[in-house]
Amino acid sequence: MPVLHVPASLRSLSGDRDRFEVEGSTLRAVLRAVQEQCPALIGRIIDNDELRSDIAVAIDGTILDDGNLTQLLSDDAEIYLVPPIGGGGGADLESLPR
Repeated sequence: MPVLHVPASLRSLSGDRDRFEVEGSTLRAVLRAVQEQCPALIGRIIDNDELRSDIAVAIDGTILDDGNLTQLLSDDAEIYLVPPIGGGGGADLESLPR
């Protein structure tokens, strides 16, 4: 059964669950099954039936580059939500201690 892994930054939307093991042969089917249990989480990653541009999805270690919700999944697929990574910007390297 596919497993959707939830990063720490989104667990407040998943009832503190770090994973969902649900039936589904496509990414869309898995996300719909998770939506039944946790609509707030899916509302954060799907917009107008498409993946939001600020969330990446990795399936079995490969980043899904086209946001294709019809991506076929194996029975034991590992799906990871990858939120944007913030930080950087504004650091003045000259002012840092040596």
